[in-house]
Amino acid sequence: MKTLGAILLATAALAYAPASLADGSFTSSDPLLNRIWIASVKTATDMLAPGPLTVDYAGDPCAIDEPVVIVDGSTRDRCPYIGDEAVTGMTLLVSTPTARTAIRNELDWFAANQHSDGAIPATPLAGGDQVLFDYESYWVQCLYDYVLYSGDRTIASEVWPNLVALMDTWYPSKARADGLVVNDLGASDYASIWRQGTLIAYFNAGYALALEQAAQIATWIGNSSNARTWSARAAALATPFNATFWDPRAGAYVDSPTGPAVHPEDGNVFAILAGLTAPARATSALNYLSHVNSRPYGNTIADNNTWDYPAVWGSNAKDRVFPFIGYFELLARFRAGLDTSAIDLIRREWGFMLAHGPESTTWEDIGPWGDGPKSADPSWDHGWSSGAAPALTSYVLGVRPTSPGFATFIVDPHPGKTVTSASGTVPTPNGDLTVAWKLVNGKPVVSVRAPAGETWTRGRG
Repeated sequence: MKTLGAILLATAALAYAPASLADGSFTSSDPLLNRIWIASVKTATDMLAPGPLTVDYAGDPCAIDEPVVIVDGSTRDRCPYIGDEAVTGMTLLVSTPTARTAIRNELDWFAANQHSDGAIPATPLAGGDQVLFDYESYWVQCLYDYVLYSGDRTIASEVWPNLVALMDTWYPSKARADGLVVNDLGASDYASIWRQGTLIAYFNAGYALALEQAAQIATWIGNSSNARTWSARAAALATPFNATFWDPRAGAYVDSPTGPAVHPEDGNVFAILAGLTAPARATSALNYLSHVNSRPYGNTIADNNTWDYPAVWGSNAKDRVFPFIGYFELLARFRAGLDTSAIDLIRREWGFMLAHGPESTTWEDIGPWGDGPKSADPSWDHGWSSGAAPALTSYVLGVRPTSPGFATFIVDPHPGKTVTSASGTVPTPNGDLTVAWKLVNGKPVVSVRAPAGETWTRGRG
């Protein structure tokens, strides 16, 4: 039986989705977390727009001929961006099985429009000409997540030449002798940030994560030679990465060895997600972010204003919050075992948006000192900020596939010190699986009902 929240979400999504929203749900002992999950899913389903598209919200060319398109924002930036889909797609995968076809179709579109040098376009805008350095790795991440959650290995085989061209042509063309990649594209990331120098921690950590995920995709479709090569390249990055970016005085990674030191949210959390850092350094870096970047409205993207460049991207970096990157900080905190701080970040960052905005959707960004989104045309309903839902499903509920299509999955609740019970439904290719747990003597006691053919294992708790 669907929860009332799922029924309400289904009604809200009918205008966008090709069929009614179904199956995903999350409920816990914390009413705010429950509201945040619903608002995050509402935000992601609002990104499902009927296609084909020819222009974006401003009338600029955005040609993508698909029946349903996953756009950037519900009223602004109405054009796909592959970086945004890394979060929006995950939210849809844990909640909305009718969206799987749209995710697959967009992965196909980005592959089909790959540049001759191996680069994946960031968006269909301007004929797909734009390349963002960080969005290259997000295409790999989107492919990895889609295959893992859907079980659709066929697409991995279909876009295999594109994956090889990206990993073995484009990335190596940017690499130094030690393997680290150098940004030659200028201010070319999710916020057009004017970073110092061309050797950037975030871009290199994203590259390392892409190598690991590409290796796993290769394994899933039987290309063991590529898997070994890419895994070895990822492992070889750890030594030069740490030698270049680790700041022992701060106990965190710097954005660049060039110019004044900036300790960024993105570079630190992606270093953890890519496995480039030892557990002690991961904890140190996350504690640094908690100490310096924490605000009542979330965690900010930098510890000072070195990046400020109003004419290019904006200002007050040390007081600005991007929930897009906040999602990846949640993943890093849960993976590092800092469950209580991860749940606190969800409550502060996503709870702030619910308390001070439309109360039903999540914003593109949170302006300095808790202001609204800073664009001249602010977006209060933006898919890349929907990441609280997959974080709650994957870690607080604790359900994560460990092989494509949930053939195997883990149930590993991360309750922190504040959540005492949770239950939910996760859509899988074989049907819905339901999980519930409650704390008994401080330990989660778990009950699981899984579709036939799916095997689960208990996590650490």
